Amino acid sequence: MQPFAYTAAHKGKDIRGKLIAGLNLWLGVPPQAALLVTQIVADLHAASLMLDDIEDNSDMRRGQPAAHIVYGIPQTMNAANYACSKAYADLAKLRPFCTVKSPSLEDILTDEFLSLMRGQGLDILWRDTHRCPSEEEYLRMINGKASGMLRLGARLMMACATANMDKDYSPLMNLIGIYGQIRDDFMNLYSTEYTETKGFADDISEGKYSFPMIHGIQANVQDPLLPDILKARPSTPTLKRKAIDHLRTTTKSYDYTLVVMQKLEQQTYAEIERLGGNEILEMLMGFLHVDASKLRTSNK
Repeated sequence: MQPFAYTAAHKGKDIRGKLIAGLNLWLGVPPQAALLVTQIVADLHAASLMLDDIEDNSDMRRGQPAAHIVYGIPQTMNAANYACSKAYADLAKLRPFCTVKSPSLEDILTDEFLSLMRGQGLDILWRDTHRCPSEEEYLRMINGKASGMLRLGARLMMACATANMDKDYSPLMNLIGIYGQIRDDFMNLYSTEYTETKGFADDISEGKYSFPMIHGIQANVQDPLLPDILKARPSTPTLKRKAIDHLRTTTKSYDYTLVVMQKLEQQTYAEIERLGGNEILEMLMGFLHVDASKLRTSNK
């Protein structure tokens, strides 16, 4: 299972682990159970990354060659399938801590993993058929794909809770998941840090309809510039820079995306406060905040 170990070893920001720790300030899940939930979510997340990189033809992951580049596609797919199976097996260890009868732990995992796969399927469909989704369609998709793994962690924690058992934390996970994906879309185009870890604007190379790109295309549906660049899936900087500059200066998609992120941040903080306040989650949102003054201001 070397591709799985390789992917798991290159750790990112551990957003999911921090979320679970924050949720446990409210839920009072026994430490051993919380650790199991963290591991289950981490294993599934690693599996989804390996599959995503294959499906998106991504060469880089967190500043290193993607697992399938190092180990090949067959071995990487097998490792991803193993990680998914292991997550189901680990539910048996979590069952003694479960404080609710319905839904079952298996139903929770299946529900959210299917949601993630449906979201990824839509992302691939739009890319391969060159159909730009509406903003509303895209938000529904990322609520399944990006928020699904966060909801999984929250719902497993809620199933093992000893406190605040009457509260639903899934809406908060939806907000954080949507914010996180739009943030990733934005930073992929405008962050030098992302360039160092994933390559320069690799979403454009993948032909991906990201949030800023969707806004830019819909700002002038008669202009073929952005759709044509996505269809070309350029690997060199010239066309990428042309698209990024167009999104910033012509369609104002840079500014629009920043405003949307700010609104989502405000809604997230408000939901955290409504649920009783949470220092860990507030610190996490502060960590994820985008400081526009530190972003790439030109394409040079």
